[in-house]
Amino acid sequence: MLDAVRSLGRRRLEPRALGEDVSLVAHLPYVTALRDDVLMLRDGELMASFAVAGLGAATAESALVTDLAEALQSVIAQASLDLGFTLHRISTRAEPSLPPPLQADPFSFEVDRRWQAALGTMDLRERRSFVTVTLRPPKLLGVAGKLFGAGATAERDRLARRIERLDEVVAFLAETLSVTRPERLTLADGRWIGLLSALVTGRYEPMPRPEGFRPLADLVASSSVAFAGDRFVVPGASTEDLRHGAVFSLKAYPASTHPGIFDTFDLGFDSVVTQSFTPIEQVDALARIRRVTRQMGAADDAAASLRAELIEAADDLASGRVGFGLHHATVAIFARDAAGLDEAAAQTRAAGQRAGCVMVREEIGARAAYFAQHPGNHAFRARAAMISTRNFAHLAALHANPRGLGPAETPWGQPITVLPTAAGGAFRFNFHLAGAPGARSVGHTLVLGRTGSGKTLGTAFLIAQARRTGARVIVFDKDRGLEMPLRAMGGAYRAVRMGEPTGFNPFAAETDARGQAWLTDWLVALLARDAALSPLQAQAIAQAVRVNAETDPALRGLRAFRRQFRAVDDDEDLFTRMGDWDADGAFGWLFSGAGRDALGFDAAVTGFDLSEIFETPAVRTAWLAYVFRRIERVIEDGRPTLIVLDEAWKLLDDAYFERRLKDWMLTMRKKNVAVVLLTQRVAHIRESRAGGSILESAATTLLYPNSRNTAEELASLGLSDRELSFACSSALESRLALIRSGDTSVVADMDLRALGPLARVLGGGPGGEDAPEGWRDRPDFWKEIS
Repeated sequence: MLDAVRSLGRRRLEPRALGEDVSLVAHLPYVTALRDDVLMLRDGELMASFAVAGLGAATAESALVTDLAEALQSVIAQASLDLGFTLHRISTRAEPSLPPPLQADPFSFEVDRRWQAALGTMDLRERRSFVTVTLRPPKLLGVAGKLFGAGATAERDRLARRIERLDEVVAFLAETLSVTRPERLTLADGRWIGLLSALVTGRYEPMPRPEGFRPLADLVASSSVAFAGDRFVVPGASTEDLRHGAVFSLKAYPASTHPGIFDTFDLGFDSVVTQSFTPIEQVDALARIRRVTRQMGAADDAAASLRAELIEAADDLASGRVGFGLHHATVAIFARDAAGLDEAAAQTRAAGQRAGCVMVREEIGARAAYFAQHPGNHAFRARAAMISTRNFAHLAALHANPRGLGPAETPWGQPITVLPTAAGGAFRFNFHLAGAPGARSVGHTLVLGRTGSGKTLGTAFLIAQARRTGARVIVFDKDRGLEMPLRAMGGAYRAVRMGEPTGFNPFAAETDARGQAWLTDWLVALLARDAALSPLQAQAIAQAVRVNAETDPALRGLRAFRRQFRAVDDDEDLFTRMGDWDADGAFGWLFSGAGRDALGFDAAVTGFDLSEIFETPAVRTAWLAYVFRRIERVIEDGRPTLIVLDEAWKLLDDAYFERRLKDWMLTMRKKNVAVVLLTQRVAHIRESRAGGSILESAATTLLYPNSRNTAEELASLGLSDRELSFACSSALESRLALIRSGDTSVVADMDLRALGPLARVLGGGPGGEDAPEGWRDRPDFWKEIS
């Protein structure tokens, strides 16, 4: 009977004239919505669908990839014969445009303009996956007979029970596949009609169901389609929207399968990959397997491995470990013109060869294959073949190309930038974990890359792109690596030089109650660096801080403060210790400013080069501790702030930060600050005293690969086996980087050559060798670099 229905369905589509329009509505199965998330199909089937974000298999743990496939196959293996499963993977052009930077400088605007233009030429892909479950009725009765015929009340009760059963199946399947983040589709949210319409046109355009009654098939059939030989044409609203298409069917299966074997069809053009699976009687499947096995044995067939696989399959089937069913797979491809279609067809054939299968471009069967994409159109599956549920799970896979966070999930209101991925997708990069706009989720980021990896260039680019959010930027630089891009952004940049007065006066800046508490703690740490302080000395420091706060502002300074220690009964030990920091001491240039403190963060972008104090721990820690304190005061306004620390492990490798860094990073998050820490090697961080806090606080990691990396060195990052393999690979001439944020992981392409001369500015390097004369005094110097 089923074969007769199939033959009838296909005969209705046999070509009578080339170029003839085929009535779409007549061959679409969708009738009406019984509920916002349940459809009734023409033959009485019920249908429900859900979208899946998928699993980023390129970087996921291999065991997780295998577990997902096994979970899918176990559910399908248990499915009853009246269920059907259809998977769609829709590839369309990504639209990665972002709003221009807010309150940004001309340089950042130009970087963004050129990058957006470059993205527009890359034809990046947005790939969406959907799972549909159909439930066939117990008998082939017409819809009208079910609803309005004899016993209508009983039929409605049976229908309600069938809907309840469908809900249970969908809920169980979604729960089993929870790692793929399934979301049930409804007509109200527009994605469902968008999915069904994409099967017609190849365009994914979500469209909520309009008001008033209109048959679902009419909504989906928004265009006509004309077939001509091995291609078809879908008209659009204008001649520019006209689409040329073709359908490929899976004719010969690969000798063996593995999870993601069909990922080869993630190609660089619009396409719809459709796979459907309907379980069959296991007795019939077992008999067929045994018959083929006997035939191979009687023929003394040389394919011993294949015969062994069939025997194993029979054992798995008999024991219930797997099931069998009829599988049908097609790849519908779309292009703007005939030449583009032929190019896409060649790539599709090649993708099939890489997967070890044979894809045939349909000609006589094009119409049937085209309509077989729609769930419930089982009659049009001309090339359905029996395979196991394990094979189906491997072919279906539910793998994904992570897309990153959109504006509604981004604490700073917009993604920082869009980056192309190694798989040709568009990844919306954020420092932060997911959170509603305005939320204070963690945004601390660790950037790892050896010399020459592109770490500094990539960071400078992200700083410029972060100006999109209006974020304040504060950078602690080394060897002037970021000086040129920061000055191009109009930033205030200052090199800290040994012996050159800073103008810092903490005794004038920290005089309120909170400031006194901090100043006391800071001075105790500063003066106890070489030898512990006695309780008397600690008390004397606290008393001196209180007196300093109450004195005339004009008299607040280190020298006056130090004089108070002459009265301490400690043989002037405290007075002597502080002498190193007084104006005529070894470090007098650091905190001997007079009057108002000179440290300020009024500029939108501020940079400090710490190269000269990098290897002097006493100076480095004292300077950083005070500057960090002033930053704490500045960020109380809650404005988005990006703090970048180059070679962070060295800057923070100190007992002072070891005790305070964890709390400081927490404070930064609560004040809407993302801290970006750069270093060359994980070992540097792991072996530093503040390393544990750095690794613990980083929510996002950007890792540039290098063949000198080892599994042992990278162990503290908790990489998956596939991430580790990438991290230890040779970068060669590529600029690929691994981005991990929360449970998302993707390999992004950080090649910035599309920015032209601006890339040279961003990667200016120490001293700005590529800059024109006098560039430090002219923020627009970047316009002269070619």
